[in-house]
Amino acid sequence: MDLPSFAAPPASNHVRLGLMDLPAELHMHIASFLPYPDALAFKHSSRHFYCMVYTGVHLKVNWFVERFERKLECPMEKCSFRTDEAFCNGRIRRIMERRRWHLECRCTRGGCWVVEGQTCRTDLVPTWLKSQSRQKAVQAFSGWGWEVLLVALLSVLLNVLWAGVQSGFRYPDITTKRCCLLVY
Repeated sequence: MDLPSFAAPPASNHVRLGLMDLPAELHMHIASFLPYPDALAFKHSSRHFYCMVYTGVHLKVNWFVERFERKLECPMEKCSFRTDEAFCNGRIRRIMERRRWHLECRCTRGGCWVVEGQTCRTDLVPTWLKSQSRQKAVQAFSGWGWEVLLVALLSVLLNVLWAGVQSGFRYPDITTKRCCLLVY
């Protein structure tokens, strides 16, 4: 009785296929499932996709409605829906950046807004920044700008001067070339 030999299977010559190897119909079908920010990124990833990916008014409005239903930040000022460049004003860019870094996602299982049903990767955003209170603090301080820094430096300077006055700060007297004690 001859037993079959269990030899290793012959080395396969599989060629790795990429996204560009798929037919154009599949590209269009994939793009039809993408929300506006992902469709825009897909559109600008290649010249091939630029002319076939739709990022029109319906997609932008659907994205706004979806964000509103999830109680996420939506711009309340005028938005131009004519072109992608006109639509992506500063506020929309900030929203897309926050989405890209998963800053809007909940910290619970299945709480990712970018990849439906997934939990966000922990290495994308530091944990201390994901909590709502920290996000609100960062947002509150981001609008203040240089005024806060100037007031803080001025208060530190005044505090140091007052501490010097209280401790009997000595300053050089230019006319007599002696140190005078500042006492009140």
